[in-house]
Amino acid sequence: MLMSVFFLLIGCSAATMQLSSASSPDVDPLLVPAKEYLNALSGDNGIGVREPGTAAEVRAADYIQQTFEAFGYSVDRQSFGYINRDTKEQQRSQNIIAYKKGTSGKSIVLGAHYDSTSGERGSLGAVDNGASIAIMLATAKLMAELEQQEYGVTFIAFGAEEVGLQGAYKYVEKASNAQLQSYVGMINLDGIVGSDNLYIHSAHTTPYTCKGDSSSYKFSPNLRKQLFKVANKVTQTGTFQIHVGFEGYPSGETGGWTDHAPFACAGIPIGNFESTNFAINGRSGQDGYSQSTHPSLWTCFDEASMGACDRESEKKWGGIWHTGNDRLDVLNTLFPGRIDKQMNLNLSVLRAFFTELDNNINDMMLIPEQ
Repeated sequence: MLMSVFFLLIGCSAATMQLSSASSPDVDPLLVPAKEYLNALSGDNGIGVREPGTAAEVRAADYIQQTFEAFGYSVDRQSFGYINRDTKEQQRSQNIIAYKKGTSGKSIVLGAHYDSTSGERGSLGAVDNGASIAIMLATAKLMAELEQQEYGVTFIAFGAEEVGLQGAYKYVEKASNAQLQSYVGMINLDGIVGSDNLYIHSAHTTPYTCKGDSSSYKFSPNLRKQLFKVANKVTQTGTFQIHVGFEGYPSGETGGWTDHAPFACAGIPIGNFESTNFAINGRSGQDGYSQSTHPSLWTCFDEASMGACDRESEKKWGGIWHTGNDRLDVLNTLFPGRIDKQMNLNLSVLRAFFTELDNNINDMMLIPEQ
């Protein structure tokens, strides 16, 4: 018994040492429950791939709703129909929404999609987007235990993201103008662990192609800047990065391919967390769609050019999302300790941001618009 306790303490100490490097804060208490949520969604014995419109997607929605309710939240289940852009079939999905109310009636949205894709390739949707849901749930657990602040938090788990951001667009479409105007910002979590680097983006200076009227579109880097300010306090400066500019995408700005886009279209400032590697010269250039330089993820990787040894014969292109590499058993073999470390970093930043939410929102509003 004493030996078991000794080795348990040694194991905990080793985990702390692993995560408490120069670029990492101490192990966040939320890491343990976050890993539990991730395993429930994407582990070997979890729900697994959660293709839009399937029973597995519904099971994931049920799990998220039950977890929110266990924290004591009031939860809405927003069901909706849509046409699957790939199959052209009529399908149904659901958003799961939980509320931490503030005293002012204003709030910030923290969102992530829970569906996944590419099950036929072996993906279990661990980083796209199980880890983001796990971190959102852990943050909701934290907020449930804190005193009410001036600003509230609206947590949204979006369905059917992988077939055209269906859940996010449906949420914004159904929201009243007063409700949308009450949102001071939207933080989106998508693919936030697993790859070589961690980034935080703003929306693009050029308006996205919005459904309906795009006159309300909002470009503001202020939420991104405030999140960076917080990140640099709790992690080593440079742990979270602003991506280098590439053709069509100025530094720090991202496209409209994930759930923040409908909120930017509605005039809401966004901050988008992502893990990838913009230094890689991938299939379409330095667009972040090649997520890692790990040689196992390439037919042949050339470090000098940060790309394929031969672009004509390259088959893999350093991909994790939407491939058989997006599963915990593969990722933990390729990158021992990375998933835990990156989850911990994200949790530490979100803990610092939401624990002092009022101060952070007020500071964000004082940043000059650029």
